[in-house]
Amino acid sequence: MQSQDQIDFRKLRIKILDEVDDLSSFSCTENDIMGLDEFIHKEALQYQKEKLGVTYLFLLGKEIVGFVTLAMGEIEIDKSRILLPFSVPFKDFPSLLIGRLGVHNNYRKREIGKNICLWVLGFAKETSNEIGCRFIHVLTQGDIVDFYEKCGFEAVNKKKKKVMMYKQIPR
Repeated sequence: MQSQDQIDFRKLRIKILDEVDDLSSFSCTENDIMGLDEFIHKEALQYQKEKLGVTYLFLLGKEIVGFVTLAMGEIEIDKSRILLPFSVPFKDFPSLLIGRLGVHNNYRKREIGKNICLWVLGFAKETSNEIGCRFIHVLTQGDIVDFYEKCGFEAVNKKKKKVMMYKQIPR
């Protein structure tokens, strides 16, 4: 399925990765500078078992078209442009970390990644009603920085190999 047509995100089913999921046909090796393919095939389940991150699969029918792994994290206040009116000084903002985000090679340029980012934003907003969380952040590099900028993330320091990017969760 190599069509460049946008996929209706409402047609996707979202589920948490588990041992019965067949990942054999999933490949995101195209421009995979972050090791996403190896992660989803060899590490994601172990991360989940160790409570280091939870991987959500995005399926169109029975085919996995993308995934995202989320974990809790924090960003230093001085790394963001956001100032909060608090009298108590603190150093970090609670943040939801996008540990990994991958799109199947056959579904690239069809807004799957963008819609996964939007889903993460909604998930973060819901989660922030239950636990403290003000931001979403990601560490990335290369051309992927441009992708996250298009999704509304701001880069902290583009001069480093891995760029930390963040987005404030709307209230």
